[in-house]
Amino acid sequence: MKILHVIATLSPRSGGPSRSLNELTRFQALAGLDVTVFSTNKDNPEGVIDVPVNVPVLKNGVWFHYFSVQFSPLLVSLPMAFALARSLKNFDLVHIHGLYRFPTTLAAYLSQRYRTPYLIQPHGSLDPFLYKRSSHNILAKRIYERMFDLPNLNAASAIHFTTLEEKLNTTFLNLKPPGIIVSNGIDWTRFESLPPKGNMRRKLGLGDAPMILFLGRIAFIKGFDLLVEAFAKIAAHRNDAVLVIAGPDNDGYAKVVRKHIERKKLATKVHWPGMLYGREVLEAYVDADVFVLPSYSENFGLAVAEAMACGLPVVISDQVNIWADVSGAGSGYVVPLDSRKIADAILSIIEDKALGMRMGAAGRNLARSRYAYHRIVQELKNVYEEIINSKSTDTR
Repeated sequence: MKILHVIATLSPRSGGPSRSLNELTRFQALAGLDVTVFSTNKDNPEGVIDVPVNVPVLKNGVWFHYFSVQFSPLLVSLPMAFALARSLKNFDLVHIHGLYRFPTTLAAYLSQRYRTPYLIQPHGSLDPFLYKRSSHNILAKRIYERMFDLPNLNAASAIHFTTLEEKLNTTFLNLKPPGIIVSNGIDWTRFESLPPKGNMRRKLGLGDAPMILFLGRIAFIKGFDLLVEAFAKIAAHRNDAVLVIAGPDNDGYAKVVRKHIERKKLATKVHWPGMLYGREVLEAYVDADVFVLPSYSENFGLAVAEAMACGLPVVISDQVNIWADVSGAGSGYVVPLDSRKIADAILSIIEDKALGMRMGAAGRNLARSRYAYHRIVQELKNVYEEIINSKSTDTR
């Protein structure tokens, strides 16, 4: 089975989709699939990533093709266009990641032209909150959508959602294809042997202070206005508590967050280690007392799954779409978009160590049983086979 994945960028700074795709394709190759990835060399939010361009690169059994970009706003890549036109008919199925960018739009269009079945994974971009709110020209986005993305979605063999909530959130669009639900995965081998406690605390000079961790893109959608307000309430009750904000800055939003923190006179209690890589990510999870993600919209929440895999209790908003898993497992608190409720949930965990340990153990069990890649890859392979077989039947 020859599978082509198409994604606009694999920049580590672009967050969950790029990280998920790198791991998914590695495990698909281990499962015997013939996997290729087409992407651009665009970094996020600007510049390029250090990869060979316009030549295939074999990594972990997967062929990666990175193409140069000629027009950055839409990530228009003429070399990718030519490569797709040449090679698309050689694949059994195309798995397209994301919307609103040239690489994914063209991949869907050419898949229709060459009668290659494809599915589209929106990665949360159809959530009503994001759908109605755009930092760019909303009229231009609606026009692009009506001309390209909605027709491409409706011509797909299936739409891949990672949670039931993500699927239900798109009902207002009345999309024609079936929606299949296969969650994001985690590489459990990363979490089998966790680093010893204390490394991240030593780097940041935190000692034994109660450590509240946010790890992810620093963007408005992550609910930083709520997080800072909640932390101000926590600091008034627990003067020793610290907040660690780790991750890449998205469109300069970190400046907004810092100003809010300064207005609340919390600057000395907030630590910014920047973007973390590899073992550093695990060290942050292991050393924290609680992980918090008060997002306004989150189609899955990969960082939540990783935090739970490290045995860390979580506090998430009810707009993070794996909230039902968290609530059902008892691995943390699910709260509304309310700073007082966020603060109360965090305080109850950092003030009750036994509760935090129970939640952490429940989360680790959930992550191992529900999100390990061996399960995810098999579920997705079954979907691919059904789509390919259905296409073969239709052409007889």
